[in-house]
Amino acid sequence: MRAPEAPILAVALAIATAGCHSTAVEVVQSIATTDLACPQSKIQVKPTKEKGTYEADGCGKKATYVCGGWDNYNQAPVCEPAQ
Repeated sequence: MRAPEAPILAVALAIATAGCHSTAVEVVQSIATTDLACPQSKIQVKPTKEKGTYEADGCGKKATYVCGGWDNYNQAPVCEPAQ
């Protein structure tokens, strides 16, 4: 009798996708690259005192972003410039 393949496939899929999501810092850094007209490697992102809010600093410019919710398709937090 052959062992069921489904559990093996499920474990393999879980391992393969474990590192395939972005953090809020990575998302903010990516957005700030365009907003600040600055290479991603030169942008520093740090959380602020307000939950879900991050400040990006690069090339002499700053911007604040708010992250909330989750984008299931891209496996990443949803972040946008603060109003």
